[in-house]
Amino acid sequence: MKRRRDRPDYYQAYVNLPLDTDLPALASAFERACEGRADRIPNSGALVVESDFVPAAQFDVQAFERAVADLRERAPDDYPVHFSATWRAHDGGVAKAFTVIPQKRLFAGRETAEPARSAP
Repeated sequence: MKRRRDRPDYYQAYVNLPLDTDLPALASAFERACEGRADRIPNSGALVVESDFVPAAQFDVQAFERAVADLRERAPDDYPVHFSATWRAHDGGVAKAFTVIPQKRLFAGRETAEPARSAP
């Protein structure tokens, strides 16, 4: 079967919303984009919104994109947002699967750049 990258048959979403931010408030926006076919899963340090494979006719792509844009805008500076979209075979068709994860930086960036030190 040839993949139709411009028209998936299904969509799937996995969104991780860290609890130490105000991002869990966006969970309902992601659920609405999935037409209610998503679960909220409490996880260690995060609220995960994970959908089933949602038929393309029932998945609101524009609402999902707005929710991702809102997440990017509201995410704290020390939480860069990682986004990926992959294609998977599902039930005789293809599914476009989204993964959205704001990930706290392990090391804080320096506010001011220090001059490079030359070796003695």
